[in-house]
This record gives sequence, C-alpha cells and structure tokens, in this order.
Amino acid sequence: MADNEKPAEPPAPEIEAELPLPSAVAKSEKGPEAKKTENPKPADGSSRWQRFRGWYVARKKWSIPLSVLTLLLLLLAIPITRYPLAGLALKKNFTLQVTDQTTNTPISGADVSSGSVSALTDGNGKARLRLAVGHHNVAITKKYYRDHRADILVPILGQKKPPIVAAQATGRQVKITLKNIISGKSLANVDIKVLDITAKTDKNGQALIVLPAGVATQKATLSLGGYNSADVSVKVSDAKVEENDFTITPAGKIYFLSKLNGKIDVVKSNLDGSGRETILAGTGREDNQNTVLLASRDWKYLALLSRRDSDQAKLYMIETAGDKVTAVDEGNATFSLVGWNDANFVYQVDRLGYQLWQPKQQALKSYNASAKKIAILDETDAQGSNNFDYNYEKFGGVYIVAQRVIYSKNWYSTYSVNASLGDNQLGIYSINSAGTGGRSSHKTFGYASNQSTYLQSYPYKPDQIDYQVIEKSGDPKYFVYASGQVSEKPSIKSDFDNYLNGTQYNTYLASPSGNSTFWSEPRDGKNSLFVGDQAGSNAKQIASLSDYQTYGWYSEDYLLASKNGSELYIFGSEGIKKESAALKITDYHKPVLNYPGYGGGYGGL
Repeated sequence: MADNEKPAEPPAPEIEAELPLPSAVAKSEKGPEAKKTENPKPADGSSRWQRFRGWYVARKKWSIPLSVLTLLLLLLAIPITRYPLAGLALKKNFTLQVTDQTTNTPISGADVSSGSVSALTDGNGKARLRLAVGHHNVAITKKYYRDHRADILVPILGQKKPPIVAAQATGRQVKITLKNIISGKSLANVDIKVLDITAKTDKNGQALIVLPAGVATQKATLSLGGYNSADVSVKVSDAKVEENDFTITPAGKIYFLSKLNGKIDVVKSNLDGSGRETILAGTGREDNQNTVLLASRDWKYLALLSRRDSDQAKLYMIETAGDKVTAVDEGNATFSLVGWNDANFVYQVDRLGYQLWQPKQQALKSYNASAKKIAILDETDAQGSNNFDYNYEKFGGVYIVAQRVIYSKNWYSTYSVNASLGDNQLGIYSINSAGTGGRSSHKTFGYASNQSTYLQSYPYKPDQIDYQVIEKSGDPKYFVYASGQVSEKPSIKSDFDNYLNGTQYNTYLASPSGNSTFWSEPRDGKNSLFVGDQAGSNAKQIASLSDYQTYGWYSEDYLLASKNGSELYIFGSEGIKKESAALKITDYHKPVLNYPGYGGGYGGL
C-alpha cells in the first residue's frame, strides 16, 4: 500500500426503507392545513343542484304540495299579500254596530252595504254581513240621517268585538220605549213604523227614531209576533229628545159570562179587556144560579151548561178557533160538571123518569172536543122490582188525577127483608178520561145486613185523593189514591179530621203544560197566592194579603184571578207585589156553583 493511499471505507449497512403513504406526504407537504380536506366530487361528476332536483322529482307526490304550502305560508306572513290572497277563498260573518252620534243609542233599520252585500241593523243597531276577509268600504244610509262611509277589516280569525260607526241625525230625535202591558217587562224587537221610517226596539225595549221637524205628533204602528198590533201617536219636539212610553198586549182571547145586557151572554175580549165581543147572546131562559162556563187549559174549548131554549139545561161545547157552538148532550136529565182533562170533558148525568129499582139512573161520561165523540165511562146499577123492595147504586166523589177519572160508587137499600145489600160492595174505581183501557177496581168494601158502610173523600193534592171509610159500624179507616193505586194510610187521620171540621182544602189549578200549579191559602182574613210544581210542592209565594182568588192560567206566562166574585184580573206568573200591579180585564157574571178541587181547567172558582 502506498504511503499516500487512504484505506478503503467499510461498506454501509443495507437499510430497508418504507415509502410514505399519500396522506402522509400531504401532511408533510401542507403542514397543519392538511387536516381540512375537501369533499371529493362524486364519481358521476354531478353538482348539488342536480342531485336535489333528482331527489325532488323522485318524490314529487308530496314535495310539490309541500312547496305550494310553504309558498302560501310565506305569502300569508306578509301583510301586503295576506288578505288579498285569503279573500279569494275565505268568507266570514262580520258584525258592525251603528249608533246615533248625539245620544250614542243604537240605530235600527239602517241599511249597511258593501258591494252587493247588504243588511239592515236590528234593534241593537247591529248589522251582519258575510264578506271576504280583508279590507272593505261600507255605506250606511237611513232616512233623516246623513249618509256615511266607513272602512272595515274582516279578520281571518274570529271577530272579537263589533266596530261602532256613529251616524249624524238630520231630523228630530224621538225615543220610544215598549213594555208588556200585563207583566211590565221590556220588549225587544218590536217593529215600529212611522211614515216611511222603520225601527226595532233593542234588548231594553227602546228605540231611537228620527222624524221630520215641524210636526208635534206622528202616527205610528207597533207590532211584534205573539202580540196585538197597536196604533199610537208619537210626540215630536224641536227642543229635546222626546220620550214616548207605550205598552202592547199579548195576543189571545179571554171568554167569560156577562149579564151586562140583562141576559147571560158568552163574551170574549183581548187580554186587556179591549175588543169586547158577544159570541153567544143570551135568550132570557138562562138560570142565574147555575149557568156555568168552564175553559180547557189551552183555551181551545169551552164547556157551557145553560138553559137556553127549554126548561132543561143542555151541555154545549164552544170551539174558540171559530167560536162555533154545538149542543153535545141533552135530554130528560140533569148534568153535573166534573171538568177538563186535556181535550176530554168529564161530566155526570142524572137521568130523570127512572124508578129507584131501575139500573142506569146515573152515567159518568166524557166528551172529546177534538174527536167530537161521547164516551160512557160508567153507569150505576140497581136491584129490585118495585118501590118497596130495591137496592140502588150512586156515584160518590168524582175527581181527575193525571189522565184518569177517580170515583166511588155506593149502594143504598130500602132495608126491607128482601132488599138486603148482601154481596154488593162499595168501591173505589178509576178509568181513563177518554174511556179507553177499561175500568180499574182499586178497593172494595162489603156490607152487612142492616148495616151501612160510609165513604167520604176530598182532593188533598193534585195527585192525591184522601178517603175515610167506616165499614160495618167499625172504626174509621183511611186510604189514599196516588200513583194509580189505593193504599191504606192511617197517618192522614189528622188531615181528614181537619177537613171534616171545616178546614178548607186547596184547589190546585194546573198550567197548560201541567208542569206548574196555582193556588191560594187564607191567611189573616186575606188570600196568599202561590205557584208550585205539578204536585203542588216547592211553593213560591207570589202575592200576600190580597183580595184575589185564583181563577186560572193563560199560557204558562200569565195568571188569572178574580176579585169580589165578579172582577177578572191578569198578571205575570212571577207574581205581583201590590194589587194595583194586576191588570183588570173585565167585570163578569159569576154563578153560584163552584168546583173546589177541580184543577183541569179554568172558571170553576
């Protein structure tokens, strides 16, 4: 080896190197920013819009409606487009109120219009229009008021409060107040017509109208359904708002007997006594004591017992719809009236010319005024062959409870050896007032030879008849008819003793519906008046210490009372605080006959 030669270096060891992955290369080349990577393009090279369109088209059954809804919601959210758009399809009922500019009272009969839609204001000054939602201009017109226009907005949602539009009068203002002449209550929606002006009263029974100046009075017509129309004179003042108070009378007719002309006539009048008219003139044969007129609860029919063309009374029926009079029963007999049960009139016939031992001396009948048909409910029986040896049957007390006629039948005997009462029985019976369904025998009592069984009765309540029976000279027993049956009830003894000692019992007059009753009770020498339910319970005192006696009902709203036995009055069913509050209808003829306990019609007290 030469001195100047370097020694050879040992060979480097072989190292197996790993190539970096692409990501690693990216990191090394881009540093920290390499962490944020870009989304690579899809393999097909489509854009986002292209992908959305494909998705939208593939689901168009619900994507298109959803788009339309979104657009509508967007348009509805913008005020300038909200109402024009909604008004194309949506209409609402809209109410506005028109008032007088000076008095702030409602103006009725004003014409309110928007385009082809119009309405008149009612008694409260309100007009109701059906308009598309959105903004509208309405015109308001009424004679003797200046024409007026107003902008309104019909909201999409429900209307909270009607807007008030004031109108200015050009004539003289007049205030009119209307009340029911009987009850004194204010009347709403009464139509008022003066000249060519129309108006209606508001909920307080008041109306403001404007009339031309220069005339002190104007004729007006007042009308309301269920009331008689009235012609009145309206006062007008140039210096102030003139107030006019008027009353009108409920429609209907009252029928009664009158001897004003010297004969007993059947007369009718309006409920306030006006419009008096004779529908059946007396003949002069009428019996002052026993001529009777009983009205059904709905006042459609009247039963008249009268002696008109002979010495014997006949039973007549009067249909008030046309005041038609018909003789329904007559003959050699006397008639005792029981009373009305709906359209059925119940009465007793005592046939003359019969021997005591002959059957059918008495009959209990009903006449159906609607069907114009008589039904025999029951007849008495008899036994024997001559006037010295016989038994005979008679009717006892006859009452009407619900739809049934309750009555008793007693046997009487000559007490001869051959005329023993034997197997005969005293009985309490009932039958439907129309005569249908047959007779029910509720309780019977036997007789012993030469011993009598006595029965007495009185109507304790509208749905209850009390009986006392003394059988075969034994101690009294007490029974009650109620709920369609007779049962023994010893607890009524004290009530029955009071009745026998002269205590008056109440006559409960049923209202037309049968749901209410009207009666009086004597207190401190006067009469206290009451109304209650159909059983005469839940009493409400409606008058105290009065001179009135109960007479009947007229509809469910009014009560009839008599005074001094010849004066007929009417007042509201809520009662009166003083006698002067009752309205006198008329003086009338009162027969001697009374029908205590009878509550199925009116005129019996």
